[in-house]
Amino acid sequence: MDYSYEPLPPINEVGQTPSFTRLMLLAPGIGDHPLECSLIVIDPANSPLQYEALSYVWGTERAPTPIRCGNGIIGITLNLERALKDLRVPHQTRPLWVDALCTNQKDLDERARQVAYMRQVYKHARRVVVWLGPLDGIRSRAIMRAQELCAFRAMLMETTFPDSNHVGESPSVTPEIEVILLDALNAESEHASAEALMQLFESDYFKRVWCIQEVVASRSAIAKSGDMEMDFYELLSIIKLILTKQIVDRRGPAFPPNTLQFWVTVLIQRDRSYYPNALKVENSLGKMLNVLMGIRDFQSTDPRDRLFAILGITDEGLQPVLANMEVMGRPNAKRLGMMHKAVAWVADKANSSRPGIDFGRNPALKPCYTKPAMEIYRNFTRYMVRKQPRLLDILSHVQHTKDPNGEPYPSWVPKFDTPRSVSYFPQQLYLAGVPYTGHYRYFAELHDCPLRGEAVEPNVLQLDGFIFDQVVAVTAPTNYTLHDDTPVENMWSQLFGVPLFPRSGLRYADGKEQADAAFFATLSAGAFGPALNLSDQIRKAGLEHERLESIEYLTQLGRNNIVRWLFQSRGYPVSTYQDLLPSGVSNFEQAMGDADSYHRGSWSMLLNRRLYRTRAGWLGLGPNAMRDGDILVVLYGGSLPFVLRPTGDDWLYIGDTYVHNSDLMNGHLVDRVRRGQRSHHPMTFRLV
Repeated sequence: MDYSYEPLPPINEVGQTPSFTRLMLLAPGIGDHPLECSLIVIDPANSPLQYEALSYVWGTERAPTPIRCGNGIIGITLNLERALKDLRVPHQTRPLWVDALCTNQKDLDERARQVAYMRQVYKHARRVVVWLGPLDGIRSRAIMRAQELCAFRAMLMETTFPDSNHVGESPSVTPEIEVILLDALNAESEHASAEALMQLFESDYFKRVWCIQEVVASRSAIAKSGDMEMDFYELLSIIKLILTKQIVDRRGPAFPPNTLQFWVTVLIQRDRSYYPNALKVENSLGKMLNVLMGIRDFQSTDPRDRLFAILGITDEGLQPVLANMEVMGRPNAKRLGMMHKAVAWVADKANSSRPGIDFGRNPALKPCYTKPAMEIYRNFTRYMVRKQPRLLDILSHVQHTKDPNGEPYPSWVPKFDTPRSVSYFPQQLYLAGVPYTGHYRYFAELHDCPLRGEAVEPNVLQLDGFIFDQVVAVTAPTNYTLHDDTPVENMWSQLFGVPLFPRSGLRYADGKEQADAAFFATLSAGAFGPALNLSDQIRKAGLEHERLESIEYLTQLGRNNIVRWLFQSRGYPVSTYQDLLPSGVSNFEQAMGDADSYHRGSWSMLLNRRLYRTRAGWLGLGPNAMRDGDILVVLYGGSLPFVLRPTGDDWLYIGDTYVHNSDLMNGHLVDRVRRGQRSHHPMTFRLV
């Protein structure tokens, strides 16, 4: 007989309700003995028993034998059966929290309620057990080698810094130590162990979206397989070495980034100090859109969990009232910090007064398994457009791989459950739709969306902006491998009637540079490359808060790289492309260019995109789904321009785009349009 779940205690009529959940008491046993357990209701914050929380991959294959629970049985997956047999002990009960058993998966309302409590469950657990799968030769070698490398690193740190106490992956690990560790990883005698480590990190656990919150929320976490275990964050610290090895072995392309790169973010967050007055949300990995950018290639069984699984690790999910106070520019940190504290205090007081208030939390941020994924994604998109500071960054998460006309989703709604098809443009550098001086009318505004109610036309997004230009020539989709030569001649020939080499002297649309220089810069989105690679470069230059200076610095760095790449790939000396270099620079040593950086950056930005030319002669890099006749527009609140396609009186959203036009990309044009100094006419676009 199937187990019958007793309902959880109801939500209190007055005051806050504890985060009630069930705890599994795993009965003792050994070997292939059938699994048995019982369930009790607890408040994780005040549990009478210390418990552990299991983090694992569900899997799809069903276990041949269900687990006996009280007077009934519960069907489980084969993965869970193996994990529980690994975890049970011979002579005593083991308290565990396991999502598949402690939540009634058939009760959609309970699932939504438990998802909201998930962070609390993992936060109050004595520790989180990360089960990596049954012990075999690969996992055994991988865990053993990881333990050896961590011990070796600790020894090197102690030798290098004898007066310091370094634990784990310290920020003080020097480049010299990293080289020594990489040499140890690559040692010929340890080839099998290095391969085992890479296979371990390619396993399903490191691709499951729920696993992120389960680990981030934990007090401590261990990685376990069979009877082998080690600190999970120590294991994560090896990922940096693996990523470096993949690049050295030419296995690791600039795109698509594997999920390991996001796990490095998790590791960094763990080591980050939290200061109460800082303008950061405690225990958060950052803004939802940034996290969604990093987890796009993760997996979840339910597409709605792409959003629900990160509510407990992002600013908007943890402190929605503070996330709604985000501002642009360089705010007064002390004043804003005091304001944040005051608003958070008010929100806590309001939420504790009676149930169901959830002050500051938009309905789009509440887990709900009774609505389809499209509706969840659509409502979330509207919320992200409407929340302060009303920017359109979420539209860059729309990545059409084919014509969106006739698709079940509105063209402007991101499909977060599909893998990323292109690299993201560096939004942080551009303000194409946001005037310099700023004005509430020129940030995004939804015309048909009441503050808390449903939109009048939920599948239509109405935004203001203006038409910039029309596309007249588009290249074929770009799809070559990182190890191929960049097919620049082929792409150029699809846009221009003169040869690319030797230089023709053809001027670009602005008359300030030659067309080929603009072309080479456009291939890598302004010679910057993908957004995820920019932060370190900007930080090293000391330009974290200077946007225009950052652009100028990165642009010149990119041009230096282009000149070096032209020499290495085509044999042209510095003198041929002297106009790309700073004044007074006449040789490669002075230019300091990096051909490989340009090759990787341009490949990363070009992959699955099209190069195009507009009627006025501007070059751009746009989505795979674009075609001749599409319209380039500026939408107020958009960091980037966008490609739209007219369909009757409405518009299809095709995607965001880079246009090689500094006046447009840096916000000068939109500022003049706002002042009525240009002939572009503002209008409302109905996106369907």
